Amino acid sequence: MTSVSKYLALSHSIPAHPSSPNNPLCTPLSFTLTATASHITLASPPDPSNSTAISEAVYCQPKSHKVKDAKESDKKEKKDDVLQILLHGATYNKTMWSGFGFGYPHDWQSFETSQGYHTLALDRLSHGENDPRGINPLKDVQMPLQTELLHQLISFIKSNPSPKPNSKSASTKPKTNPLGRKFNKIALVGHSLGSYLSVALARSYPLDASALVLTGYSLKPNTLHVASAPWAPAHSVFPARGFYDNAADASGKPYAYDPELAKTDYVYSDAKTLGEVMSLYDWGVGAEKFEGSVLVATGQRDWVCCSPPEEDYSAGKTLEVVHEFWEREI
Repeated sequence: MTSVSKYLALSHSIPAHPSSPNNPLCTPLSFTLTATASHITLASPPDPSNSTAISEAVYCQPKSHKVKDAKESDKKEKKDDVLQILLHGATYNKTMWSGFGFGYPHDWQSFETSQGYHTLALDRLSHGENDPRGINPLKDVQMPLQTELLHQLISFIKSNPSPKPNSKSASTKPKTNPLGRKFNKIALVGHSLGSYLSVALARSYPLDASALVLTGYSLKPNTLHVASAPWAPAHSVFPARGFYDNAADASGKPYAYDPELAKTDYVYSDAKTLGEVMSLYDWGVGAEKFEGSVLVATGQRDWVCCSPPEEDYSAGKTLEVVHEFWEREI
């Protein structure tokens, strides 16, 4: 049995975003998307409504610079036509892509814009500034609706922006392009659940994206580890936010890491819903019709997705590998 879900997001209070000393030219955005999706029935009665989402995002552009020759000019032009859409994991929001102010190699947005790419970091459904209160965590916050909303966004971004109101051709243009310019190539960069959302989109709409970078991803995740994690109601961990979160403090992990970064990571942790988890029934299914390029980068101590690693990379080395992937495949 399926149902069509309804979603309305509102702003709510989250910790102030830490600034990065190398912060690129970034702009906060808020835009409205409308989509419908068939969901698995986890609660009754089903909601037959259309879905509307007010989405919060941060758009970062590369700094302009002079080119030396025609070859460099052509390379710059190709990069300028690519938008990286950044999709965070289950217990995160868009702030993770800024590295929480810790700079290289944790700040994805600064690094990629320094290489000439545009990035758009999204708050997924019910995360970050998309207020989770007032929506149903079982019926509404499921992966099919998130897939449809992402498809709607990409459709707008690949379209020419609407002309000014006094334009005679206004009626023939798309409804809205939140970035104010068209991108012909979309690269999806996901982390954990964001990677599974990227694959879900590539499976349903194989022409939407030209490339996928999947971090914290596996076709054979260790679901027993997920089920046995010390999950707790989010209201008991962070009373002002969300539904469910992992009660384990990230700073307690006995691995090599920056302890201050781990503490900040925990402070900025978000919540996930049972609807998100339960609607991941197809997370072991690939995207057979997707013909774009794919890079999978999973940490060797990823307790959900790790299998014996092909190579052991530091965070900085991973960024270099991703950059080489863009240069080769985009």
